[in-house]
Amino acid sequence: MERACDLLFGVSIYAEPNKSGIIDLACSAMNELSKIAVAGEPLWQPQKENRYETLNDIEYLRQFGQVDTTLREIMKLIEVEPQHLPSFGSYQTEHPTSNAPPRETLQIEASRDMAYINTSPINIVEFLMDVNQWSGAFYNIVSRTTILGTFSDGEEGTYDGKVHVMNAELHLPTPLVPTRECYFARYCKQLSHENWVVVDVSLEKFFPSPSTNFRRRPSGCLITGMPNGYSKVIWVEHVEADHSQLNNHFQHLVTSGLAFGATRWLASIIRHSEWLETLNATTLFADDGVHIPQAGRTSFLNLAYRMMRSFCADISASTCNPWKQLRGPFPDSTDVRVILKNNMEDAAAAKPRGTTVVFATSLRLEVPPNRLFNFLRRENSRSKWDLLSRELSIREFAYMTKGKNPGNRVSLMRANTSEDKIEIFYLQESCTDSTGSYVIYAPLDGFALSELANGCNPDNVIVLPSGFAILPAEGLQGEDSGTESLLTVAFHIMENSTSRPIPPESIETIHKIITETVTSIKDAVQYHNLLNNWIED
Repeated sequence: MERACDLLFGVSIYAEPNKSGIIDLACSAMNELSKIAVAGEPLWQPQKENRYETLNDIEYLRQFGQVDTTLREIMKLIEVEPQHLPSFGSYQTEHPTSNAPPRETLQIEASRDMAYINTSPINIVEFLMDVNQWSGAFYNIVSRTTILGTFSDGEEGTYDGKVHVMNAELHLPTPLVPTRECYFARYCKQLSHENWVVVDVSLEKFFPSPSTNFRRRPSGCLITGMPNGYSKVIWVEHVEADHSQLNNHFQHLVTSGLAFGATRWLASIIRHSEWLETLNATTLFADDGVHIPQAGRTSFLNLAYRMMRSFCADISASTCNPWKQLRGPFPDSTDVRVILKNNMEDAAAAKPRGTTVVFATSLRLEVPPNRLFNFLRRENSRSKWDLLSRELSIREFAYMTKGKNPGNRVSLMRANTSEDKIEIFYLQESCTDSTGSYVIYAPLDGFALSELANGCNPDNVIVLPSGFAILPAEGLQGEDSGTESLLTVAFHIMENSTSRPIPPESIETIHKIITETVTSIKDAVQYHNLLNNWIED
């Protein structure tokens, strides 16, 4: 059904007057974004506890909305008696970039943030306009995307004036928050030699969305080249979304605009830029006697990148993931979701043939995100939560850092018995920023480790990534901000049975892994003094 809709949509966008109408809409959105991105107060309101800014709805309506007479009178009253301010979160105006019918369930989310990125403007433009690079750079946000058509109002063969009509689905790293999907136009325009704008805007004016829970008002970024080779990127995220189906744990994170906001998109660009820098660097820290050549280093980094992308794809609530709630004796009414995946024929998928099972749960913990991140990633605390490492000694014998934060790294670990016999190797990637953190790992055998160290193609190595996604429960995470975390725990393991439903013995295994892992982490969180002994802040 989705492919049929996309095909029909792809044909329709080239028909007049749709094509010219989409170009006009994209140009109007670009003009609005160019103004909003550089405006100050009162249009944008700084957040005391966070660095990003939120939009003043009333001022936005005054400057950009086609306000009717009734609403104009209300706005005048508000200026006199601001304490009687009503909510305009779901008020729909005849906006110049959208004439879709009113949908009272949709709420406004609007945020702005700025960052300096260590790359040129054209490099940023390229990965925003190349759908494969875009989904690769934003793997922690973009579940899937398709370009349905492309045309231009500028010079052919350049990004200037290019319009993509796209379908995309966006997610949080948890199966408990619904994804967001819409059709939109992406328009790229070069304003001057070192200044570009890339803007997205939904196309409900011409076609209905695949879902009714999300649409994009003019959103995107202004990119300005700096003398030192960096790019200044101002990102604006302005959307309408349905909050009615949100899980209670994630309610504040989403409604505050942080979950899908400007800061998260910028953080992903920075992470992608740091990964590219690491890929081209030559530094590797290893124990004495451990030698990994440059080719091997690149193989490990690329495998870690694939592992992270796979993990984020596995744990989202994407329509590609048919999650089922697992019934069982889980503690504290833990909501465990499960997916069975079959790979019976595709030997090129770098996944084991047969059936695998992904199972996950999300919970709220009274511990700062940074502390939880360090606890989960450190070698000296792994045996506190990892069932397979309880009786083993874990040592990180090589690692590569990404960026300035020492927690952003790709690690090689080995697990030894008390007799110093190597039981298993792990490849682990940990990364953190103000919007969230990940600790992802996969076991490797000695043969795979040796092949990778010698520079083999990492796409030929089978990995089933498991791990953790950590989101701040109360806003952007920092050194001293936030006392609670939203933790998603996910495992990907082989399943011996192909029967449906999942056989009882498999449910018992899932129950044991989830229950003991969650309980172990909760116990560690409860004893703050003991936890501080494990973590060197």
